[in-house]
Amino acid sequence: MRVLAQVVHHPKPEHRDDVIAAMGRLRAASEGVGGLEEIGGFEDTESGRIIAVSVWSSMEAMQSGMAVLGAVIADVPFGEWERQEHSMAVFPQVA
Repeated sequence: MRVLAQVVHHPKPEHRDDVIAAMGRLRAASEGVGGLEEIGGFEDTESGRIIAVSVWSSMEAMQSGMAVLGAVIADVPFGEWERQEHSMAVFPQVA
C-alpha cells in the first residue's frame, strides 16, 4: 500500500530560504532511494508554511528511506530556523 508523508515547516521569515535549501538537499539525495516515488516542497505564501511531501511505495519503504534522507539533513538547525516545531503526518492511499 502506498503512503504519502507530509511535513509542515513554519520557518522564520529570515530562514525561509534556508529551509527551502535544506529541502533541495533532500531532493538531490533522493535519487535512488528505494520505494520513493515522488518528493517535493510547496509553499503556502499566506501563512509562510513550507510543506514537504513524499510518496512511497509502502510503509516499510518510507521508514527505511526516511532514515536515509534524515541523515542528509541531520545538521539542519530546524529548532533555530522555525517559529514553531514542524509536524509530520503519514497517510495511506485509499483510492
